[in-house]
Amino acid sequence: MTLLPREAVHEVIVVGAGPVGLLLAAELAATGARPVVLERSTRPTETPKANGVVGRAAVELRRRGLLRGTRLRVVRPPRYGYGPFTLDLGLLRSPVHVLPVPQRRLEELLERRAVARGATILRGHELTEIEQDDSHVTARASTAGSEVELRARYLVGCDGARSSVRTMLGIAFPGLTDASISRLAQLTIAPDVAVHDRHGIDIRGIGRLALFRPNVTARGSITITPARALDRSAPVDLFHVSTHEPRAGAAPTDELSSDELRASLRRVLGADLPFTAAHAARSTVAHSRQAERYRSGRVLLAGDAAHVFNAGGSALNVGLADAIALAERLALALGSSADLDPLDGYEAERHPAARRAIAVTRVQHALEAADETGDALRALFEVLLRDRAAARRIATLLEG
Repeated sequence: MTLLPREAVHEVIVVGAGPVGLLLAAELAATGARPVVLERSTRPTETPKANGVVGRAAVELRRRGLLRGTRLRVVRPPRYGYGPFTLDLGLLRSPVHVLPVPQRRLEELLERRAVARGATILRGHELTEIEQDDSHVTARASTAGSEVELRARYLVGCDGARSSVRTMLGIAFPGLTDASISRLAQLTIAPDVAVHDRHGIDIRGIGRLALFRPNVTARGSITITPARALDRSAPVDLFHVSTHEPRAGAAPTDELSSDELRASLRRVLGADLPFTAAHAARSTVAHSRQAERYRSGRVLLAGDAAHVFNAGGSALNVGLADAIALAERLALALGSSADLDPLDGYEAERHPAARRAIAVTRVQHALEAADETGDALRALFEVLLRDRAAARRIATLLEG
C-alpha cells in the first residue's frame, strides 16, 4: 500500500474528471480548499460527447469568467429544438441560454481553472474501495499496478452513469432503459453531395433534412449537425450524425463499424447517405434514471452519478448546477463546527431539479418515436406550439 504525499487529511476527494467533477474542484479551490480529483482514464477522451451547455449553468460559467479569452459565447437563440420540433421563442429576450462548446473543450477550460486555483488532478487512478466513519472517508485506488490510499473529510462521486461510488454505497438507481439504440459518428460528406444553410441540409438522393434536431421517419430518426456550428476550426464538410431506431437485439459498442453505420442510415432514411469517412463511430442505449439518494454519510453524488437522461445539453446543465450548489455547501461544511449540517439540504435542493429534467426529456424522447403513439404526440404538439407562449414555457423548463 502506498500513501500519497499529502497533508494528514484532504478536505475533499472528487472522483471523476468530467465537467461536473472539474467544476466542483474549481469551485472548491476558489474557496481556499485543496480538492484532489481521482480519474480512471490516463488522459482526456477524444470521443465526441455533449455539444453544449443549455440553461442557467451556461450563464453561471460565463459569470465566473470561464469564457474570458476564448471565442465562446453564451447566446439566447430565437429558436431552439425540442425533440423533432423547433420552438419559436421570438426575437426579444429568449428564455433559454445556450453555450455551444464541445465537451472536450469545456473540460480543458475547467481543468485549467481548477489546477490554477490549487486542485490536484490524479489521472490513471481507478477507485477500488471506500470506507468511512463519523469524521473521515478513506479512498483506495489502483494506479500503474500499485494501490494508493487517501483520507478526506468528504468524497464526491462525479464518475458518471456507471458510477463506482454509487455502486459501492449500494444506492439504487431506478428508472428506464430505452428500447431503441442510437448510432453516432462524425461523418465527412463532400460539399457536392450535401449543401446546407442555417436551418437545413439538402443531400443528393435523399432530399432536405432539418439540422440540429431529429428528423423522424417511418423507421426511426436522424439528427445532423455541422461540426463547425460547435467548433469554428472544424472542416466545413464534417457533420455530427446520429440515428435512432429499434434496438432489435443490438448491443451498444464503442467501436461501430462503417458497415453497421451505413446499414443503420439506410434503414432510417430509406436510402444511402454518401459519406467518405467516419470518425468516432459508436452506439449507445439511452437511460433515464435517478439515484434514490444523493448522500451516504460523508460521501455524496453529483452529475450523471446521480441522474441520467437522454438530452446531453440538459444533462450538463443539471450536473453543473449540482456542482455549483454542492461546492457552496461543502465550503460551509468545511468551515463549520456547528451542529447544523449544511449538506443536509443538498439532496432536497437538487433531487427535484433532476426529477423535473427527467420528465421534460422523457417527453422530448417520446416525441421522436416512429410509431402511432409518436404520431399522435407530434400532432398534438404541432397544435400546442403554434402558441408562442407555450413554446416559451417549454424553453423555460429546459433552462432549469
